[in-house]
Amino acid sequence: MRAATMHHLPRAAAVAAMAVMATTLAAGTAAAESATPQQNPAPAAAAPSAPPAATDPVTAYTQAFVAVSGAFANDSTLGRVIGTGAGMVIGCPLGALTGGSLATVASLGTLTPIGIVGGCIIGAAGLGFVGGTVGSIISGSPAIATAMQQQYTQLHAEGFIAAPVPSQATGR
Repeated sequence: MRAATMHHLPRAAAVAAMAVMATTLAAGTAAAESATPQQNPAPAAAAPSAPPAATDPVTAYTQAFVAVSGAFANDSTLGRVIGTGAGMVIGCPLGALTGGSLATVASLGTLTPIGIVGGCIIGAAGLGFVGGTVGSIISGSPAIATAMQQQYTQLHAEGFIAAPVPSQATGR
């Protein structure tokens, strides 16, 4: 009897999740409809225009963050791939030597196969991770610097960032 009850539990959880999602979507649609004025509805055949400029600071900052992170993600991929490959190529033999020597049999003074294989895997994973991180930072930094400058300029032009205050040392 208990197995039959446990079988229905995931189905009930899925139905509850779908109900919560439908309620949330309906509430969001209703809130959006009530926030828009309905005195002059747009004709149905009107072509969609460009999105209006953001007037909400949260929306403007979110759009700026998405643009900057997207620029970094697009340009850092090649550096991540090259860095990961280089780290794995260097890390495997280095790990095999160090891991194999740590697992040596003291009386024989030789490398053990388990130590060599384990060291290779650990070395490749460790240096592959570090190499990928360094490679993505190197290749993504120019794009993120450019995107940050563009987004700062755009937020400043829209009035979401104030002009810098002159320092007292300049005498202005």
